[in-house]
Amino acid sequence: MPTNPTDFFNNSYVLFFIKAATLILLVFYAIFALIIIRQVDLMGKTLKTNVAPVVKILAIVHAVFAILLIFLALIIL
Repeated sequence: MPTNPTDFFNNSYVLFFIKAATLILLVFYAIFALIIIRQVDLMGKTLKTNVAPVVKILAIVHAVFAILLIFLALIIL
């Protein structure tokens, strides 16, 4: 008797694992976004250009969205 593939995702352990893995990956992504801010800051200090402040602002906005995504996932999941 074949089992229904959707029954696999109805298991509470599998759902917990997927939620935990998603949150862990989002935390790693937020850490990566914070590292990008540091790297952009170092780049701006090394290469003095007119676009350095714009790139730094984009990196900060990217990190803010990454952190907000974690909070959104906590609310949804």
